[in-house]
Amino acid sequence: MRILISGYTGFLGGHFLRALKTSNKDFNIIPLTKSDFESSELSSKIKKNDTIFHFAGVNRDSTEQIVYEKNEIINQRLHKELEKLKFSGNLYFTSSIQEESESAYGLAKKKARKRFINQSKKLSYNFHGIICPNLFGPFCKPNYNSFIATFCFQIINNIKPELKHNKKISLIYVNDLIDKLLISLDTNDQIKLEDITYEKKIGDVLNQLNNFKKVYFDDNGFPNIYSHFDQCLFNTFMSYIDFDYYFPKSYKVHEDDRGSFAELIRTFSMGQSSMSITKKNQTRGNHFHTRKIERFSVIKGKALVSIRELLSDKIIKFELDGSSPSYVDIPIWHTHNIKNIGEKDLITIFWINEHYEDKTSDTYPEIV
Repeated sequence: MRILISGYTGFLGGHFLRALKTSNKDFNIIPLTKSDFESSELSSKIKKNDTIFHFAGVNRDSTEQIVYEKNEIINQRLHKELEKLKFSGNLYFTSSIQEESESAYGLAKKKARKRFINQSKKLSYNFHGIICPNLFGPFCKPNYNSFIATFCFQIINNIKPELKHNKKISLIYVNDLIDKLLISLDTNDQIKLEDITYEKKIGDVLNQLNNFKKVYFDDNGFPNIYSHFDQCLFNTFMSYIDFDYYFPKSYKVHEDDRGSFAELIRTFSMGQSSMSITKKNQTRGNHFHTRKIERFSVIKGKALVSIRELLSDKIIKFELDGSSPSYVDIPIWHTHNIKNIGEKDLITIFWINEHYEDKTSDTYPEIV
């Protein structure tokens, strides 16, 4: 199947690309770039029976009028090409609950969605118009279109968030939406969002994020993450940590005549701990997770931990030495491995926030 994606470098588009890597299906993925919409290249990229995910849009600019005009240009250009092609495939278009407001972004999205609805009836292609509430998740840009992204960034960087109002707001975790998109790819069913939408007061979310900071940064632990929403929110929170400078973290070691002792982790939810012995020059891992929270604790030997975000070429490396026990936490959507770089056996304690099950292991092979 040919899948075309506009806005593939954005928040939703990036997560969709990552998710396609876990699908184990033979998709031919074709990005629709900004330059494609500004040139004649768009015509040559689209075929009559393609499946198109149109995520591209402009949320902010110097004026509301510019926001409206830029969105109109993008959407009109795609509409024109589909008309010319007599398109008969599938079009997924993401809009926003801002359609209900008088914002330029919402008005442009509403106008485009209605235009595509009318065109799909005329040309008989399958149209999926998705009106999304507030999306949140890892890698969303702070101070842009998600208050959760902004709060996470501020709290982690010791900036006090400003709670302007405490109204109840509809929230969807980005990967829950993408799961719906992937199911629709197979079934062609229209997408319903009710069962993945959370209604939360902004102040309650802020309190939960502040608690994450206290438990994770101040107490060296993991908060209560029993519910799906809690886990999604905590993984989002973790994604705003600057891993380059924050890790590795040393444990507080207590020593006396008997030897030494260190507390490895405090948890307020379920989890599983495992131990591994890795021989000299051997490597474990080279995989990534989409939901699991994981900690590597080196207690004996020397290790090199390497991490790379799935859509990036940048590799972050940490050296850990058991003579000063320390740990690295692994963010989701980052492939990772651990290598024994010492002369003796490497002993590592691995902790994950859920019990391991083969059928739901959430483990996807990927070389760092």
